Amino acid sequence: MLRGGKGRTPTADHLGNGLALVVLTGVGGLVLLLGDDAWRPGRTPVHRLPPVPLLVPVWGPVISIVALAAVVLAVWLLAGLRDRRGWAFVGGAVVLLQVAALVAIAVPVGEVVTTTVRAGGAIDPLHAIGLRHRDPRPPDLRPVFTTSAAGVPLHLSIWRPGAGSKSSTPTPGPVADTAAVRPAAAPVLVWVHGGGWVGGSDLGQAAALSRWAERGWLVVSVEYGLDAPGRPTWDRAGPEVACGVGRVAAAAPSLGGDPARIVLGGDSAGGQLAVSVADHAVSGTQASSCGTPVPVPRAVAVEYPAVDLVDGFTHGARSPVPQFDAQWLATTYTGGSPAQVPERYRAISGTAALTPQAPPTLVLGAGRDSLVPLPGLQRFVAAARATGVDATLVTIPFADHAFDVVDGSLGAQAASSILQHWAATRVGAP
Repeated sequence: MLRGGKGRTPTADHLGNGLALVVLTGVGGLVLLLGDDAWRPGRTPVHRLPPVPLLVPVWGPVISIVALAAVVLAVWLLAGLRDRRGWAFVGGAVVLLQVAALVAIAVPVGEVVTTTVRAGGAIDPLHAIGLRHRDPRPPDLRPVFTTSAAGVPLHLSIWRPGAGSKSSTPTPGPVADTAAVRPAAAPVLVWVHGGGWVGGSDLGQAAALSRWAERGWLVVSVEYGLDAPGRPTWDRAGPEVACGVGRVAAAAPSLGGDPARIVLGGDSAGGQLAVSVADHAVSGTQASSCGTPVPVPRAVAVEYPAVDLVDGFTHGARSPVPQFDAQWLATTYTGGSPAQVPERYRAISGTAALTPQAPPTLVLGAGRDSLVPLPGLQRFVAAARATGVDATLVTIPFADHAFDVVDGSLGAQAASSILQHWAATRVGAP
């Protein structure tokens, strides 16, 4: 008990109260500092831990619980100090600090939850607080569907619709020779991974993608050739993805899927490729690296897609780490700056590919995105709507690029549930 009592000396009583107030002040100050970083985009964080891009979408619920506990403890301490004028004043100040800290972090968390629910998604608070992670279910099949220009085998990671088996082993071989026909054709999600065109793989989103399969989707993640300094892939990655989509459409019936209900999705660089391939397929201008017909997807659902690379080059984050530097990523992908190769930036622009026949498109953006600035996404969606496309922008507030990378987190639940709900409404899925 901090209020003293039998067997306690005044000195010990003061030390106990003082220590409790110091600890609570430290907790409140740290939470307030974290909350301040969440509210002020573009500010270099003082603390560096946790990284600001993951602050609210990942750690926000946990920090909110800590802040709430600190408020309760501070109020309890103040109740024990109410008869001690000097201590009571200090205790009251600590209570106010804890309340301010709680509000600073809980309000952003609440806005993320509210945005998710309004967009048709759902949040499991216990998972968000506990960051409950599970081992990703491996794909049921992982055949090679083509090779890149550099001769690297490219894979399709395939999760069949249904609960599946966590012990299943990826199987090599041609796509069409690997599965029996299912009685009911499932909607198909074809996912294009992100990674700045220089990293990532078809297995990178296994945890999230396998959940789509458990909800009745045939899910396929497409691999494509990655770029490197001096080896741009702006004109090859799209045709490789288009080849993968064509292979999936041809093999879908044998895998339990409906080729007429394909949703093409992707994140970041993969989002740019998904939008570009889908919209060029509509106009018949999308080449396939393997010569297969390129189907037009029923819908497009993408996360923070780099559809305006000029805006990203101009306003995106700069970093000494190349993979986090927007200019380095854009230059490596295209082979130059917008001033040097403007025709290449136009060729991969989402806006330039728009036609009135483009499929319904959902863009999930991050309100604090440092690599794919939100204004570029807003302009793309506005241009799509002006063209006559059914385009929707949902912005996750207080979130930076790749806010959904931690499985089970608030950000991951928000992204996955919003995308699934929207996609299901477009293809008649459960």
